[in-house]
Amino acid sequence: MERSNLVPIRRLLAAACLAMPLVAVVPAIASTPSTGTIDGSKTVQWDFAGVGGLAGDTDTYKLTVKLPQSDSAFYAPDVRQGTKHSAVLQITLTWADASPDATLGLSMTDSKGTSVGDDVLAVANDGSNVNVFMLQNPKNGTYTVTAFNQLGNSTSDVTSHAAATLKFTNLGAQKAVSEPKGGTGYDNFHIPLSLMPPTLWESQFVGGRAFGEPSIGVDPRSDVAMYQAGLYTISAKFDDTARPAKVTWTDVSDAPLTNSASEDAILYVDQRTGRTLVSQLTAVCSLSAVSDDDGATWTPSAKPCETPPAVDHQTIGGGPFASPLPPSPIYPDALYYCSQNVLEAECALSLDGGITYGAAVPMWTSDQCFGIHGHIKVAPDGTAYVPNKACGSPECIITTSTAGPNCHPGFAVSTNNGLSWTVHTIDDGHTRYFNTGDPSIGVGSQGTMYFGYGDRDGHPKVAVCTSQGTSCGPSVNVSGPYPIQQVEMPTVVAGDDNRAAFAFLGSTTPGDDQQNAFVGTWHLYVATTYDGGKTWTTNDATPNAPVQRGCIEFNSACPSARGDDDQRNLLDFNDITIDREGRVLAAYTDGCQPDLGPPPKHGTCLKDATRLSGLNPEIEGPAFARQSCGRTLFAKFDGTLPACTGVAASPFTRGEAPAPLLVPALMVMIGFGLALGGWVAVRRRTH
Repeated sequence: MERSNLVPIRRLLAAACLAMPLVAVVPAIASTPSTGTIDGSKTVQWDFAGVGGLAGDTDTYKLTVKLPQSDSAFYAPDVRQGTKHSAVLQITLTWADASPDATLGLSMTDSKGTSVGDDVLAVANDGSNVNVFMLQNPKNGTYTVTAFNQLGNSTSDVTSHAAATLKFTNLGAQKAVSEPKGGTGYDNFHIPLSLMPPTLWESQFVGGRAFGEPSIGVDPRSDVAMYQAGLYTISAKFDDTARPAKVTWTDVSDAPLTNSASEDAILYVDQRTGRTLVSQLTAVCSLSAVSDDDGATWTPSAKPCETPPAVDHQTIGGGPFASPLPPSPIYPDALYYCSQNVLEAECALSLDGGITYGAAVPMWTSDQCFGIHGHIKVAPDGTAYVPNKACGSPECIITTSTAGPNCHPGFAVSTNNGLSWTVHTIDDGHTRYFNTGDPSIGVGSQGTMYFGYGDRDGHPKVAVCTSQGTSCGPSVNVSGPYPIQQVEMPTVVAGDDNRAAFAFLGSTTPGDDQQNAFVGTWHLYVATTYDGGKTWTTNDATPNAPVQRGCIEFNSACPSARGDDDQRNLLDFNDITIDREGRVLAAYTDGCQPDLGPPPKHGTCLKDATRLSGLNPEIEGPAFARQSCGRTLFAKFDGTLPACTGVAASPFTRGEAPAPLLVPALMVMIGFGLALGGWVAVRRRTH
């Protein structure tokens, strides 16, 4: 979802829910005991008096936090990790009343009265009778914890029990991890900004660049990569006689149709035909065009969305038709346009290759899953899958508490060309507490489905499903040797049926990555399997420097308004694909380079731990990692790439671009050179 003067629907829903607890609340009797101190040595517990009821009662508790050192010493900046230490204060609230309106919550203020921390903020009780509050990196001092009913008033007062824990992590003591053997290595490419000058729409409605939410695909006929970053469609042609490969970049945007304005941008390349589709969301429906020659020419889509139109977060994807074929298809593959429409999410089928789409068919309603969804993937037998981060209860994240056991990642599946959809859940996975990005799906050549997501425990996990999604094995933690504690932007692709790659942004800082106090660093990791998910090898694809500092915003506690601190720079998702040899290409927005600032009193993102990615000017670098060594996802091309044998330093640190790229005034002068060579910078594994 792009930032603009149009307020996203999901923000309106969340705002409405968050506002509800503020109605008619009055103080109540003090908790028992009324004060306590927490220093990490043990759990601190207390009981709240009844809250809610007809009077909307609340109750408070004074909690004093004692860190091992002063705030400044304990949270001293660390370039590699963000801070020397991290701390996570978690309060779990439980109660006995299972009434639907027994929806208890917690808030916290510091000694200055400033609200801090995150609460799950559900407005209906599903019988789990549990709530979780978390404060990232608390400071020394006394905090006021308030218990209340999320609805304000309720049928009766509800008493509750609170248990607080304070956990410390010595981030500075974590050693750099050696790359595991048998994995993959990557060259990282940044698209030259000289090809992508600021647009009028960006300056008028965004207040900055709009490069988040990248899409990537490869034309199997030409092996040309197509990349969408905001309003720009860029093609990349590789010369692999050089190492790293030389790239010829071309702006192939269909101006002005798909290059003028957008609420959401998406690109899809049909891996069977090579057709490229670009869609730019408008207030209703989309603007869209298709190209069969890698963007040299474009054909506008006459009806570029479903009927009736949906409002947000569209995805386009395709593959073979399921049997039996629908009447009169005029394009070899089924193409789908899916979007959320507030109370449900829908998909529509195109029979003509994305020129027109048919009637919308609901995949789920808000009683089954959260509205926002991931990218559609289609299996070789025509089975279509759409992933979702929160299924199993009505509107998890907004209505049902994610602290309970009933919110799971899941997916909708259609076996009849989108005529009907069935929802399945990954039952051993659980939706993250305070919101997160969409999960992702990859489908192998014989229909094995790989479901990648960030679990509630902070680890990257994959479930392998067969039989058109009706049978899923246990979720597997693919952190590998890395102490990964946070996962965002998961994305999955498969090639041969037993080969798949799972790329994600990961951080080793524990806690709540949706708070502004989260200042951990993020890297792009890629986990690969060659045996159908029995084993995975995970590699850091960006080992020399972070691709983001600070929180990645899906929750308003992580700032999301343009200005001095906007951690919404990455938006909602990344993307992944393979080329015709099965080489992995993972698209991401680099939140550390190019750093066209830095802001006053800060160094560059590469060298200053306090230069968060969202500080003005925020950093949005359109980039992708391209596999340079190791086995690809097609066994018949094994040996095409050299084996990864170690780690070697590249000519300059990943992200440390040649100086001219960081100087806007010189971009025009060096534009031709940048368009040919771009900017490749990595610590590569030797090959």
